[in-house]
Amino acid sequence: MSKESTAPLAPDARAIALSWLFAFGTALCRGDSAATTSLFAPTGWFRDVLALSWSVHSLEGTAKIHTYLSSAPTKVTDVRHYEDPWVKPVLNKHNGLLETAFEWETDVAKGRGYVRLMRIVSTEEKARQEDEVKDEVTKEQWKALSVCMLMGEIKGYEAVGHESGIYGNHTLAWENVLRERREKAESEPEVLIIGAGQTGLMITAACKQMGLRALLIERNERVGDLWRKRYPTLTLHTTRGQHEILYQPYPSTWPEFVPKDKYADWLETYAVHQDLILWTSSQMSGEPTYHDETRTWDVTINRAGQQRTVHPKHIVMATGTLGEPYLPSLKGRELFRGTVMHGAYYQGGVSYAGQRVVVVGAGNTSIDICQDLCFHKAASVTMVQRSQTCVIDGRTMAKHVHRLYDDHAPTYVGDLKSITVPLGLLKKIQQRRVHEMWEEDKEMFEKLRKGGLSVYMGPENQGHLLMVYERSGGYWVDWGGADLIASGEIKVKQGTEPVAFVEDGLVFADGTVLEADSVIFATGYISMRETATKMFGEKNMSRVVEDLYGLDDECELKGSYKPTGHPGLWFGTGGITSGRTMSRMLAIQLKAVEVGLMTV
Repeated sequence: MSKESTAPLAPDARAIALSWLFAFGTALCRGDSAATTSLFAPTGWFRDVLALSWSVHSLEGTAKIHTYLSSAPTKVTDVRHYEDPWVKPVLNKHNGLLETAFEWETDVAKGRGYVRLMRIVSTEEKARQEDEVKDEVTKEQWKALSVCMLMGEIKGYEAVGHESGIYGNHTLAWENVLRERREKAESEPEVLIIGAGQTGLMITAACKQMGLRALLIERNERVGDLWRKRYPTLTLHTTRGQHEILYQPYPSTWPEFVPKDKYADWLETYAVHQDLILWTSSQMSGEPTYHDETRTWDVTINRAGQQRTVHPKHIVMATGTLGEPYLPSLKGRELFRGTVMHGAYYQGGVSYAGQRVVVVGAGNTSIDICQDLCFHKAASVTMVQRSQTCVIDGRTMAKHVHRLYDDHAPTYVGDLKSITVPLGLLKKIQQRRVHEMWEEDKEMFEKLRKGGLSVYMGPENQGHLLMVYERSGGYWVDWGGADLIASGEIKVKQGTEPVAFVEDGLVFADGTVLEADSVIFATGYISMRETATKMFGEKNMSRVVEDLYGLDDECELKGSYKPTGHPGLWFGTGGITSGRTMSRMLAIQLKAVEVGLMTV
């Protein structure tokens, strides 16, 4: 009988890391799946991001890991320890895991990996043969809780990186170089990216770095208008390290939480500084046609009233994680004498002074709008919470984020540590610390309950972070909203939903009536698939085999940054943090398809 524990000591992190990596590298390069798998804890995870199979997978448990490694088409030829001033073997004092990085190489590619080792101590009773006296023998092993291998570059097709800036042996002006590149990309684009939000911009920049002719189109007049048109007080809830854009670090004076207009301006300048080929005031006109025999599209684009037709090999939809705003259709709308709108079109609380305002929904947008209405002296503000909401205090969220994204360290350090945690493992970690989550924001939860809000930690006690990936809604990050709810300045109507309008308010399913001069629906958005079907048509979308967001059985994003089933149609969704890494992964896949290394 053995007893196991994972109590952390103070080991020699470097020696343990190097020893484990040597064994791992030796077994992996030898193709010995059994020996490789033996280095994992029984419940360990292996995440492959294009390294061994030109796909993205997360495997839990040694049985699945062994099967996957045994059948992986790509074999590793080299594994070596990686270290720099920011990344080195370290014992994480918060969880007792020993973390280290490595580099790997195959015949066609190279990349980086990250390992998290857990200390397993087993105590066994053994009898001495001569007198049958039992001794306790303690064994200590370090096994992998998780290993992630990330594609870095394709050999022979590496990213461009920075250019010398000297062209034609110092005979060509930059304006001429850029003009020639623009004309080529506009007339013969290989990749058409739709949507110049942060994700579309990063995908376009990554494609450019991979030597792909990429054309980006944006329906608004200016890049960043998607953010400029949102409500005035909107501020990103991610820290500066999290919301940095690919290839372009922020100035040292950049705010921790960036206001939406400042962010919009940064996106606009990003397109300029990254030399992206971009058409604004442009959108697809009619359904595009795909030709399987030539593997190209016919796409007509309305560019500021002028029709242009292009024939890209790939289209990437980067119009957001969600589709169009969802506005419930309630009976009696024509009877209501007040104003009705979706939260996506809310432009600030000034015009609502003295009004009775009802905000339907209880997520990030709802609480932001309610706080803004209170500030601008609405006569009453009522939040309608139909079910439950997961809430985290903004200061708590920032504290946890800074453990990964230190403001003094380059963003790639946080990315390496963040993206290499399989989301399925993260979910289990969060579920195990659910009592801690309740305790660390105890004061905030008491305020919210006092005001009548129903709070929970997600449908599976996974916390708000996993809900970002699973639902992209149902939570909020709190920056003072709890105080307003506790004081009654924001009233909460909980557990019921509106079913009809009357002249001066809303009727609810429980039979009550709530008087209102204005009703704002912060009720989310329709699915991206529904929006995409309107743009591409049923025939094209019938070939897309997955939903376009949420998590699959391996807790990997559905339908995004990977083949969709339609050989020329791709999707880029999700937040900035994952998009920063996965934009590069998408561009690498597009290049691999073009050079014949990958089939879709």
